[in-house]
Amino acid sequence: MITRTSLIHPAMVKKIRAGMAFALQGNGHKMNGHNKRVYIANRKGHNILRIDWIGGKAGYRVYGDQGRDVTSMVRNALASVVVRDLLC
Repeated sequence: MITRTSLIHPAMVKKIRAGMAFALQGNGHKMNGHNKRVYIANRKGHNILRIDWIGGKAGYRVYGDQGRDVTSMVRNALASVVVRDLLC
């Protein structure tokens, strides 16, 4: 299960940001995906997130376990990391 706490871990933030960049460029194959789809794996190698670049106003869509849309949770977690980095 994906929680906000697991999403703000520095290693996970790095993976999510890299995945977003690869999806935008269409290089999903560099992170176990294809074209504009990227899969984020945990330490055990299990895919826990899928990031799709939709484009336009929709931007990214992030799906967690069992295909649930967790885009808003990921956006909020990344926003809190940015605020935390600015305060330190």
